[in-house]
Amino acid sequence: MPISYLSIVNEITAPLPPMPVARLGPPPLVPLAVPLEEATVLIASSVGVHLRSDPPFASVDDLSCRRLAQDVDPSEVRPSHPSPIRRPGRQDVNVVHPYQRLAELAEQKVIGSPSPFHLSMLGAIKQLTRIVTELGPAVVSAAGDAGADLVLVVPLCPACHQAMGLLARVVERGGVPTVSVTGARDVTEMVRPPRAAYLNYPLGYSLGRPGDAAEQRVIVRDVLELAEADLQPGAIVDLDHAWPDPGWEGQVLDRYRKEADTVRSQREKEFGPDGRHLALEEVAAVEQMAADGLL
Repeated sequence: MPISYLSIVNEITAPLPPMPVARLGPPPLVPLAVPLEEATVLIASSVGVHLRSDPPFASVDDLSCRRLAQDVDPSEVRPSHPSPIRRPGRQDVNVVHPYQRLAELAEQKVIGSPSPFHLSMLGAIKQLTRIVTELGPAVVSAAGDAGADLVLVVPLCPACHQAMGLLARVVERGGVPTVSVTGARDVTEMVRPPRAAYLNYPLGYSLGRPGDAAEQRVIVRDVLELAEADLQPGAIVDLDHAWPDPGWEGQVLDRYRKEADTVRSQREKEFGPDGRHLALEEVAAVEQMAADGLL
């Protein structure tokens, strides 16, 4: 049974109210306009990858979206997400922002090409309505600039899974197909991005293990191939990959417990100075936006 990351977050941040997550209906679903082997693929990742020469992203509610060149050297970039599950991406950026794997898949003619640049953001976003009104349209515009036929959406933490799920819906509503990878199935089942692949690995190992390019390449290929599959809107497809350590769920829980203060400090930003649960209000607002056909 998939691990419940919402349960972990709620346990370690008690007595705060449970983390609010939008429950949305069927999403828009745009077919891929070209065969996958001819498609230009753009990455939208949420681990806050940035050039080392640039300042990092803000830890919460940073609505910026940075363009990272496809030919950037991995030594020149660094993730800035503060989550307890940030370490795999710091060991190997392709685990969370697999741009080098896309280049290899293009060489193997699985895809046409990676886009000339990819998009990086930090997905711990509580101001969810701004994803619909600002960030999502910016990503649609950037996809157009990149000539992208398909956007690969890569979330990191549980909050990222909500934000990036909403983002995928907005991008699809804007006419660009998306395919998401998810490690937090409980959140993805609620937000319902257009199409998603579930990888039952510890959260943080979004597309495989650090240093294992072959494994990452196979997983990225499996995720991208869903863009051509005959799926219902909001479908989540289980990937046929198993984490080698059967006790990994307990290790993830221990990691979160050890860094509970970091998660709690992020969650405290859900509340206004008057104690209002602003994030809960944002969830209600995006649920209404979805009901109105805006995402």
